[in-house]
Formats: sequence, structure tokens, C-alpha cells
Amino acid sequence: MSSRCRSLIIIVGLFSLLLVIPDCQKKSDNGDIGQIPDNLSTAALQTHVQYIRAVNSGEQERSEEIPKKYWTDEIKRLNPIKVYMHGTNIVVVKKVTANRQEGLYIVLMISSYMPRSGGDGFTFTDMGNSVYRFDRVIEN
Repeated sequence: MSSRCRSLIIIVGLFSLLLVIPDCQKKSDNGDIGQIPDNLSTAALQTHVQYIRAVNSGEQERSEEIPKKYWTDEIKRLNPIKVYMHGTNIVVVKKVTANRQEGLYIVLMISSYMPRSGGDGFTFTDMGNSVYRFDRVIEN
């Protein structure tokens, strides 16, 4: 095999790696949560706004849990068990056991509360873009 042919094979191989490596980096270890959309904090804010408008208009009675009809498509695609407000932030519950919840905690731009582990039984892991993975112990 000529050196020119080997050089071409090496260049094609390196170029192929450049195409594959970014895809590997995008697939972070999100467990069973799956791919987190970049606009999730915007989608959570839209969910919050739709729900609060319905409450303020008298169409919806206020509760901690946000009914599914107010969830945006991005929230629905996460297949949550339930979605509720914690202050003004949005909690997307993906897994529930006897006294524990797991899922995503989304900080809204209108919130003054920044998540810190320990408060209200939450433990947080920052995933970027105002989204946190959470584990919450529910005390009865």
C-alpha cells in the first residue's frame, strides 16, 4: 500500500472520529431521564404560566400538583409521574418509592430560590441550563 493511500485512510479515519465524538459527549449519564432538551427551563416556565393563568381566571383550583393539561410538550416527553411547584420552581417527578421521589428540578427565571441540598429533603445535582437532577426524601 502506498504512503499516499495510507495517509488518505488515516485522514478519513480521523475525520470520522470528529463526527462521532461530539455525539458521544451529548449523551450524558442522565440515567432513565433520557436526553434533556436545551429549552427545558423555558418549557417549564410556559407550564407554570399556563397553570397560574388558569388559577387566576378561576378555571383551575390551586393545588401543589400541576394538572397534565398545562404541561408543555417538552415536559410531557419526559413522561413524568407528576409535576408540581416547589415555591415557583417546577419539579418533574420521574420515580416514586415509599418515601422518596426522583426526577428533575427546574429553576424558573422568575424564582429567587436556588436549589441547595438539604432543604425540604432534596439532594441536587446540577445538570446545567437551570435543570437539576433531584432525589427527595418525603417525611410523613
